[in-house]
Amino acid sequence: MKMMSRCRLQRPLCSVYLAAHSRARLRFRYASKYLNCRHTSNSSSTDNTHVKDNIYTIPNALSLSRIILSPVVAYSIVNGQHTTALALFGIAGFTDFLDGQIARRFPSQRSLLGSIIDPIGDKLLMGMSTISVWYTGLMPSWLLCIILGRDIILLTGGLAVKYQSLEKFTLKGLFNVTDGTIEVKPGWHGKLNMCLQLGAVIACLSAPIWSLQDSPYFHNYLILTGVMGVYSLVQYILTYRNVMGKVRSKPAWMDESKKT
Repeated sequence: MKMMSRCRLQRPLCSVYLAAHSRARLRFRYASKYLNCRHTSNSSSTDNTHVKDNIYTIPNALSLSRIILSPVVAYSIVNGQHTTALALFGIAGFTDFLDGQIARRFPSQRSLLGSIIDPIGDKLLMGMSTISVWYTGLMPSWLLCIILGRDIILLTGGLAVKYQSLEKFTLKGLFNVTDGTIEVKPGWHGKLNMCLQLGAVIACLSAPIWSLQDSPYFHNYLILTGVMGVYSLVQYILTYRNVMGKVRSKPAWMDESKKT
């Protein structure tokens, strides 16, 4: 019974993840419900935790393919191969949808590694594609600033919450994706914003192919994407403000250092 209670206590209380995507987002999340936590004891009464993670899954392979495709898409955009870039971007986006469906329907295909490389693949694809279409003059600078600025602020906010929750400060603990304290779930505005951003990249890639640069619908869509990005950012700032109010004003490791 003592071992079982210790196992529960050693698991993360909850998780922090940055919601910038409807499913795949830069996040701090521990997939403990998909893993087995087992303890063994020896003569010195020390416990060892053995966690086995299945890394050879279809979703992980799809996420890895998205990471590999990201620089290829960017290279095609910069070199003016818009049709090729649009096709590859569509394929990469479909792998994102497919790996999420597989992971949800088949529990055996879920893994801790997948929860890490999936958002990395998403952010690489979106980040490199967005910067590339801006670099070639297909996307206005103000929209690039909103998209990238939003992600940077969300990442900073997540790290701030993680910092406040640390029992003992270490860089490894700060960036440890297998531990967390506060869960910030994505709202409808975050999901809608991500869909609009995906559509903005597709629209920018399609503009030179079908001569949409002068279309008022094209420009209005980019404006809508920017407005939604700002609105979503404001909502998350308010959310993080409430979350920080629930976390101790000073990290526990600071209090302990003063006592010693």
